[in-house]
Amino acid sequence: MSRVVGAKAWRGETLARETSWIARLTDAEIADVEQALAAAKASGKPLEAITRDDFPLTAMRPRLEQALADMYDGRGFVVLRGLPVGRWSDEDTGLVFWGLGRYLGSPLYQNPQGELLGHVYDHGRTYGNIDVRGYETNAYLPYHTDAGDMVGLLCLRRSLEGGLSSIVSSVTVHNEILANHPEYLGLLYNGFYYIRREAALTERGVSDKPIPVFGARDGVVSCRYIRNQINAGAVKRGVPLTTLEQAALDYLDECTRRPDLRLDMDLEPGDIQFINNYTTLHSRTGFVDGPEPNQKRHMLRLWLKFPKAWPLGPEFPAHMGYKPAQDTPVLIEAEA
Repeated sequence: MSRVVGAKAWRGETLARETSWIARLTDAEIADVEQALAAAKASGKPLEAITRDDFPLTAMRPRLEQALADMYDGRGFVVLRGLPVGRWSDEDTGLVFWGLGRYLGSPLYQNPQGELLGHVYDHGRTYGNIDVRGYETNAYLPYHTDAGDMVGLLCLRRSLEGGLSSIVSSVTVHNEILANHPEYLGLLYNGFYYIRREAALTERGVSDKPIPVFGARDGVVSCRYIRNQINAGAVKRGVPLTTLEQAALDYLDECTRRPDLRLDMDLEPGDIQFINNYTTLHSRTGFVDGPEPNQKRHMLRLWLKFPKAWPLGPEFPAHMGYKPAQDTPVLIEAEA
């Protein structure tokens, strides 16, 4: 394996000095979105049934096509800025987010209950408990990936304190490991057993086989990583990580946190952050909500599948959301 070069191998210290990754929406694009929102509401369809035809865009389409190209072929992320969420209800904002997402890919289920539009806020649960997912808490979340090709986060409201979003190129992290500790890469490519969070308290609470942290195909490096689930998987199996495995994961974590590699951003209400889940790890700082409704951090989340298959190696399993309960309606695939 050789060093990966190109747009995906970005460094945060470079991008922090410019704003090419922020796409500020024009008045014409916002007007187009509002017309599409009106059309979608007039259709009378539930959110999950809304397709591109029900959310017709014209001026906004080139912006979304560029966002998709940036995620697939470019640096792997983009921030769309300027949606006027203050003049919409939360429900209408969710419909807008869903409608925009239909132009990027197929929505994926975010839990076994069949949730397609996720709500990320403090549910009052305790981070670190074996059956608790991080987005249900107000805790710091280490750098990780989600299930799907793309992850979208729309900021409805910010917290009173904290809640800073941060991303890092997993391709650049791979390059750093290759340059400084190549002896770790074999372990990371072989992978680790994961806790199955939704079944953590059952006998089938661990993945059937190790899941690679990195995989490569045709020179494209992909990443899947959730350290807490690896740690919990080792505990569940009763097989502690070896000293070398611990060192490899610790060094990976150290790289993700480096100020010269990561890119921090304070998402504003109306911002949408879209990332390529295979080339970008994401994190957030802990946060404190205020007493007022507009001081309680609330993000909307989409997990999406690329219209064009991402080049995954045979040893790197796809993870396309969760399998829904049997009584959950089957989702319509995104248009090509």
